[in-house]
Amino acid sequence: MAKLKIYYDMQQSVWKVRTIVDEHNHELAPAMFTNLLPSHRKMSEGDKAQVDSFKQFGIPTSKIMAYMAGQSGGYTATIGYLEGKANVDMMTSARYTQTSDNRLGSLFWADGEMMADYQLFGDVLAFDSTYHSNKYRKPLVVFFGSNHHKQTSIFGFALLEDEEVHTYQWVLLNLLDVMGHKKPCVVVTDGDKAMRAAIAEVIPTTKHRLCCWHLEKNCVQRVKETEFCKVFQKVLYANLDINEFEDFWKTLVESLGLQDNIWVQSTYDSRESWAMAYLRGTFCAVYRTTSRCEGINAFVKGFLRSTDSILELVHSLDQVVKDYRNNEVMAQFYSTYYTPVLTTGLDSIELFASKVYTRAVFREVKKQIKGVATLLFQGRDVISMTCVYKFSKMRKPNRTYKVLYDPNEERIDCECSMWNSEGIPCSHIFYAIKYEGLEKIPGGLILSRWCKDAKEWRSKPPESTEGHQGRLLRYGALCGAMSVVAKLGAEDANEFVVARDGISRLTAELQRRAYNKLGGPPGLSSLSGLKDPVVSKTKGAPRKGKEMHFGSEGERDHGVAGTDACVVYSSAECSSAKPSAPYTAGRTQDADKDGGIQSENGDNRQTVPDCAETTSTRSMHGCSLAHCSPHMGVGGEGSNIFLGGQHIE
Repeated sequence: MAKLKIYYDMQQSVWKVRTIVDEHNHELAPAMFTNLLPSHRKMSEGDKAQVDSFKQFGIPTSKIMAYMAGQSGGYTATIGYLEGKANVDMMTSARYTQTSDNRLGSLFWADGEMMADYQLFGDVLAFDSTYHSNKYRKPLVVFFGSNHHKQTSIFGFALLEDEEVHTYQWVLLNLLDVMGHKKPCVVVTDGDKAMRAAIAEVIPTTKHRLCCWHLEKNCVQRVKETEFCKVFQKVLYANLDINEFEDFWKTLVESLGLQDNIWVQSTYDSRESWAMAYLRGTFCAVYRTTSRCEGINAFVKGFLRSTDSILELVHSLDQVVKDYRNNEVMAQFYSTYYTPVLTTGLDSIELFASKVYTRAVFREVKKQIKGVATLLFQGRDVISMTCVYKFSKMRKPNRTYKVLYDPNEERIDCECSMWNSEGIPCSHIFYAIKYEGLEKIPGGLILSRWCKDAKEWRSKPPESTEGHQGRLLRYGALCGAMSVVAKLGAEDANEFVVARDGISRLTAELQRRAYNKLGGPPGLSSLSGLKDPVVSKTKGAPRKGKEMHFGSEGERDHGVAGTDACVVYSSAECSSAKPSAPYTAGRTQDADKDGGIQSENGDNRQTVPDCAETTSTRSMHGCSLAHCSPHMGVGGEGSNIFLGGQHIE
């Protein structure tokens, strides 16, 4: 029996221990119940003072207790909820920090399907920071990109303690580590200084692009000349070369007398980050329009309330993800089972494109096939083994484009750089294909991320890829297969029973194999007594009636309400204060370095244009409790991590 005997030493005036036995004759209460034990049921002096204040204002005792319970357990419930998700989805990863007074600092989480999607579509990553989304005013960060249906695909979420540079570095480092250190080719940001500094530190080689949506909003707020704002919107997307852009901008500014406007000048200074003339050839995954950033900003806010607790916020974001994934399932269904009508006259090429690309991408490809009719053939030369075509457009005979075709390698390049920018062949290339009598698009021009089978893995067996990246690929393949099972199984009651029973048998078998392999189920540590975060003082503190303003190059005005930040970038990993090198624990394996994907026909199908290169590094995923030390993570000390049901503090 556990016991402790003490006595008072009269000579030394101190209490001393005479006997101590720490062996109990009963099972100890689980950690999840410790807060219910009499010895643990206590309040700090600060909490007592807060209760007295509530009573003075006539707040009922029951309401006071509910409030205090929420303050003590709201964060714990959130982490517990995420741990529950990790038990179901073994790829789920969450990283969070605690403050010195045991409150939530920053929190990042992503599930397995998000990670798998990032491996496919993370070449361009959007980073949207939304305020007024919870009662603590903590910035909510949504990481997202564009999938093969040109729809929004969410890669993860984060709640930030503040908007300092080291906090953005923390979340970027955690994202990168969770995603296997795959980096995008482009970062799109609203130009906030803290974000830019974090990006420059964490992913310095990634191309930085300013968000056109925020540029348009800033233009309306900073320039009173409405004519300039109208023309500026066109300039953002105009297909001009550098000399044409420079001449056009100079004429525009001088004609409206805006040479001394600070915002106009600072925007011009950053032109290489937003003007298509300078970004030509940089892959941006259909981020030429503002609808992507604007759409997710409005959609996510529709699910959130400024009075939400952290747990309510996480639940709402789960619904956001479900809605986006349902949209993807519907788009995949229509792409798979509906055949478009051929209308371009180049039937063989159009039919081939309709079988390869998703419906949304095929519509863009079809526009380029139709564009062949608007081109003027200027000549064809043969240099060595390369055919050089020259084309101009109707009503624009002075502007010519060259297309190089190597028949031996079936390689076609056009100097307009549309394929490098958007991942689809241009009308000039389709004219060359027509001239050469080809009946299908060469494999080197087919970008896997735009194909119907982008998530079906027929082009590259996921079992052949090792390491953390291979785990993500296999997870994505199985998610895609199970979505089809769910679709077919939901048709009627009989099919549902067949699907349910089959899934149950398969689950039981895989659980048995996993148990035998691991020697037991994965462990869980419980949480208790963790408190909700304090209300953050964010940039753009909310005040009703105020509009959102931005400084130079999209920099937020501090103290202005309703700030929304949009960024598009790469990924990162975990910890708390100042960033450091990623910590790798457990069994580590090198990620796959393969730069391309082989199609089922054996042709070289591209994964991303040449501008987007992926790097290989080590991953934390797959670590066990025995291998992980306390406070492990990226970006500082004091981080907590759980991966697939394993909680590490």
